[in-house]
Amino acid sequence: MGNLREKIFSSAVNESLDRLRGEMCAKHKPKKENRFFTGGITYDISAGKLMDDGIQFEMSSKIPQEIMPQKGMNVKYFREVRDLMNRSGKKPADVRMENIIHSTNIHELKERDYVKCVFFYRNNELYTEDDIARIVKAVSTGKMSLPDITGITTLPGRAVIHKLKESVYNGALKSITDMIKANETVGKKYHQIARDFAHEAAHAQKKKKPAAAKPAKKAAKTVKKTAPKKKGKKK
Repeated sequence: MGNLREKIFSSAVNESLDRLRGEMCAKHKPKKENRFFTGGITYDISAGKLMDDGIQFEMSSKIPQEIMPQKGMNVKYFREVRDLMNRSGKKPADVRMENIIHSTNIHELKERDYVKCVFFYRNNELYTEDDIARIVKAVSTGKMSLPDITGITTLPGRAVIHKLKESVYNGALKSITDMIKANETVGKKYHQIARDFAHEAAHAQKKKKPAAAKPAKKAAKTVKKTAPKKKGKKK
């Protein structure tokens, strides 16, 4: 029975995350492996997994190294996004910087840095006895309906799965929205740094450039005057 419960709960959690992933891909530019692209950054939402007292899933965003004018700025970027995420409504259980190497083809490997946030929700954050009682009452009075679920025969059991799906979806939506906003906030700063850096570099290059040499004055042409021929005396 325990294994069946785990399968039902795991399926419910991942249905909600799949729904969110699909909506994000429809709203923004879809990428391979159900990732999506917005604001110059690629995002990824992992599958969810059951833990001892709740559920866990991860969200990642690529650090835009192409706008970093100096080496090491990707670490500073990560720290600023991490600090904003730690002040968000649902603080991640862990935030770390990961380096991933993607194989684009046989001859090319691409190295990328990512901000990875790990979110953990305890069961009592996902549903409470009061939540279930409220849903059961609403269904019993005809104010709402719940679909049948294979393996669950009781109304309270279906109410738990309904509330679980709703909580996972709403929590994950809030977290990915917070992550996009954090990247937008930090990204504006680093785009400005990149512009300032490019401006200073161009200015420094201009100062180093030697002044154009003045064109040499053309030497005046000397015209050789020939003496007029003397006319001979008439005899």
